[in-house]
Amino acid sequence: MKTLWEKLKTWEKTATNREKFLIVFVSILVPLFLFYKFYYVPTKEKINVLKEEVKKLDLEIQKYEDMARKTAVLEAQMRQRQEFLERVKEILPSEKEIPDILRQISDLAKENNLEVITFEPDKEIPQDYYNIIPLKMEIQGRFSNVLNFLNSIENLQRLIALNNIKFQVKKNQLNAVVTFHTYKYTGAPLEKKEEKTKEEKKEKEV
Repeated sequence: MKTLWEKLKTWEKTATNREKFLIVFVSILVPLFLFYKFYYVPTKEKINVLKEEVKKLDLEIQKYEDMARKTAVLEAQMRQRQEFLERVKEILPSEKEIPDILRQISDLAKENNLEVITFEPDKEIPQDYYNIIPLKMEIQGRFSNVLNFLNSIENLQRLIALNNIKFQVKKNQLNAVVTFHTYKYTGAPLEKKEEKTKEEKKEKEV
């Protein structure tokens, strides 16, 4: 042991520059190699894995944010459509209200000093989510009273539109043949209505 210690003491004096350089080089290189091999490389791999995970999470977050935005847009569209539907229901009469509407129109004609010759609903015309109900009416009276009557129809709460009007002179009296359209909300598309009609016809045939 003593001999080894003495050799170490004299090594600096007896060693060549090349030996000294190799010792210094090895003493620096080995720790660097060990640091690179057992710390830097595994750590870098972990960082790369974490980066990939972060990218995936960013994409997931972006996807859910897009979904949230789309959901918000869809919800807003649904609210708008629901509000529109409620407004439509307010102006389109239901089937139960049709007799009451016929009475209102007839009363308006009488209030405007018009004689109702004929007045009856025609066959319904199916449309998507509603039916058109033609109302054919023949009235007799002064031209100004007919105009007042038509203006009064526009003020009714339910939607009743003037579709056609023809004036005739009968026995020195002015007659007006009027066709109104009112609309009944059904809530069903035209295809389903046609299927239902076919089924009803089959049941009748049976």
